[in-house]
Amino acid sequence: MARYHYGYQSDYDAFSRRRFYPVESRTGGRFWAMTVYVLYVLAFFTAITAPIGVVLAYMHRYRHGPLMRETFDWQIKIFWVGVLVTIAVAVAHTFVAGIAAITFGAGSVLLVVPWAMVAAWWVWTIWAIIRGVAAVS
Repeated sequence: MARYHYGYQSDYDAFSRRRFYPVESRTGGRFWAMTVYVLYVLAFFTAITAPIGVVLAYMHRYRHGPLMRETFDWQIKIFWVGVLVTIAVAVAHTFVAGIAAITFGAGSVLLVVPWAMVAAWWVWTIWAIIRGVAAVS
């Protein structure tokens, strides 16, 4: 059920808390969505911008209506997938380094596995950012 009151749309159902957000405008939250994507691209060079981007996505998720909420949810998903992949790569790299130490260096060939995981994550992240930017513009 949606009601319009003083320029704000209220959306309430039994399974979520009551939310107030501005009625969709032409630009909505596009500026903030594009800002988060720029911060994610910069995170390839400096990792500090990704947490800033996800904080902005969390801050603006309920402020710009249901259409932009999907975009901010996608950005949050990109961040958390990156965190999980980073943890998985760290565990795999530690495991492979242990095998390399036990086998006196012969196991270093397995370092290709964490490197491939990082490469796959880069490709997926670039694809996800391009997909998100295309959806916003």
